[in-house]
Amino acid sequence: MSTSFPRIPPGGLLFGLGIDVTEAARIRRLLERLPRAYERLFSEQERAYCDGFSDPWLRYAARFAAKEAVGKALGIGIIGFVWRDIEVLSGGKPLIALHGGVADIARRLGVTRVEVSLSHTGGMAYAVAAALKEDADG
Repeated sequence: MSTSFPRIPPGGLLFGLGIDVTEAARIRRLLERLPRAYERLFSEQERAYCDGFSDPWLRYAARFAAKEAVGKALGIGIIGFVWRDIEVLSGGKPLIALHGGVADIARRLGVTRVEVSLSHTGGMAYAVAAALKEDADG
């Protein structure tokens, strides 16, 4: 009997999966109490996107949840990385860009890309991330 790896369209092997749920009100309280957290947690591009909405808190919460989901998918958890090293880019479909130490970890693990899905409703933001490898040897 042979072992096969699940294929994840549009190609690639699943390395890890992460999910997170974040309450928008919690993120709002955090950012209002600690204004420096904006720059510690979110890139300039992420802040510009979120601040473009009349109620930006769900968007901030979704990006926060995405960063936690990516950390889980890579197996590094949610502690010990620079939060801005995981960036959620918007342009229709959300895209994940890895920078700095997180990008180094992904390369060492053979992860070549991370896919993410975001949603928000009722004051809650949800994110699911899949870390993908090109092949079983990568």
